[in-house]
Formats: sequence, C-alpha cells, structure tokens
Amino acid sequence: MSGPRGAMLRPVRDPEPPSPEAAQQAERIGPTAHYTAYVWRRLGLPHAEHLATRQGAVLYWGFFALGEWATRLSPSVPSMREFLEYRHRLIDAVVDEWRPGCVVELGAGLTPRAVRWAADRGVPGIELDLPAMARAKRARLARLPAPVRARLASLHAVHDADVLAPDLPERLAGLIGGHPRPVVIAEGLLSYFDLAPRQRVLAAVAEALRRVGGGAMVCDLHTAAAQAEVGWAAHALRTAIRGLTRRRRALDPFEDLAAVQQAFARAGFDDAREALPQAYVDAQPRLARLRSPAHVIVARVGPMALGALS
Repeated sequence: MSGPRGAMLRPVRDPEPPSPEAAQQAERIGPTAHYTAYVWRRLGLPHAEHLATRQGAVLYWGFFALGEWATRLSPSVPSMREFLEYRHRLIDAVVDEWRPGCVVELGAGLTPRAVRWAADRGVPGIELDLPAMARAKRARLARLPAPVRARLASLHAVHDADVLAPDLPERLAGLIGGHPRPVVIAEGLLSYFDLAPRQRVLAAVAEALRRVGGGAMVCDLHTAAAQAEVGWAAHALRTAIRGLTRRRRALDPFEDLAAVQQAFARAGFDDAREALPQAYVDAQPRLARLRSPAHVIVARVGPMALGALS
C-alpha cells in the first residue's frame, strides 16, 4: 500500500537496554497499565476486550478498596474510572482533529488506541514501551481475531523503548519520518515522572518532531491548582495510587497552567494549549458528563496549526 494511510512501517534498530531509572519507573507504572486496560474493557472500547487481563480486574477492585471508593460519595467528584475515561476520550477527540498520518503512543501499556487507528482507520499505529510491557502487549495482540491481525500486519508495531534514553529523538524520528502530521501521544505517563525526567521526555519529542518537519504531541498533565478544586477526593486518589504503584508520591503536579506552558517552551515546542472538553462534545458526547482535574495539552512543532485550540 502507499500514501499516508497505507504507509508501511519501517524497521528500526534495536534499542539499548533500559536504564535503571526506567526500570524503576516500569515497576511503579506497570500495574496501572493492567488497571487501565480493564477500565477500557468495562467501557466497551473497540478491541479492549482482547487486551484486558485478570491482573487488571484484581487491581481494579483492589484499588476501589484502597480508597477510590471515597470519590463515589459526592456526585461532584470524579471517580478514577471517570477520570480515565475523560482523558482518553478527550485525547481521542484532539488526535482525530489533527487527521494524523501516523499515531505514536509513548508508554503505550495495554491501550487499544493505536490498534484502533491501524485496524479500523488504516492509519499507522506505533507503540513504544519498556521490554516487559511490550512483550505483554505483543502476546495479547497475537490473540486478536485473524481479520484484525491481518489489517494490523503492515500498519502497527510495538517497539521496545526507554522513553528516558538519550537516543529517543533519533529512534522516534526514524519511526515517524515520511508520515504527514505525526501525532505523539503520552497518556497517563508523564505525571509519574519527576520534573527532570518529565522535561527530558518533552524535549526528546520536540526534537524528534522538528527533525521530521513538524507534528504534534498530545498528553495529560496535572496542576496543583486544578487538584485543589477537588480537595479531599484528590488526596484519597493520590493515597490509593501510592498503594497501587508503591511510589512515595503520585501525580506530582505542575504549579499551574503557566508552568505547563513554560515547560513545553523550554522543551522546544513552538506552542502549547489546553484542550477544553466543551470544544469536542460533538465528537465525544460523553465529555459533557465527565469531569476531571486533569489537563489535556496539545503542543505543536513546525507549521501545523493549532486549529480550534489557537
């Protein structure tokens, strides 16, 4: 096949082994991939039933017992399921607006998004994750129905990668080069890094996008200002997340949106904006009923316009 929606994925060289820092992060973040995959299955997202695991079901109900139940006491406070659905649907709507020539998921875990783009829309889907999670994802994908596997054959790939490795800009540019309007997605990833490694990932993506002539990054981030608006429920969620990930801190936030924009500017992006859910209700009607303190950010490198976000 040829053209942006039939472009073959190019092979790339094997990565270096993950850094100790990345391995430590994987131990903390890995359980959340199983948890989130189970949420996607409960929401009925396409292909999610093939990626959910028993571990995810155990974590889902265990997380509820650890403190997530507290969010159900007030209709004005989002549950973790609502929190996850909000960011996923809003990211989907933003990515769809860009009409990407390829989509890349950093720290992809067990999300079905890249599979949906490749199998259902014919757009190359590229996933990057640490070796253990990448192997788990490939094992689940091998169980997909034969017609879906056939559609994915030349349009989808899961690569072993350390997003904190120095060679990420080179590897990422090699994967997205030649595809128009590449979009790099980091869902549920960046907030689990401390500020310094978080900044390294942003800078690596900006450099890769600049090498190939431009593109966009879409991610979710947190600010202390937004978390304060949900008060005690945010504290309950952070406590539960610490139990799930064995992390001393969870969802370390930026101070406010000005600090978020400064981080993207330092990383080398030309512009960054918050995507507001009300702008995407027509594309994702459930956004009208979902709430979350998370911010979905779209950042640009190169000539691509920010469209409705500018």
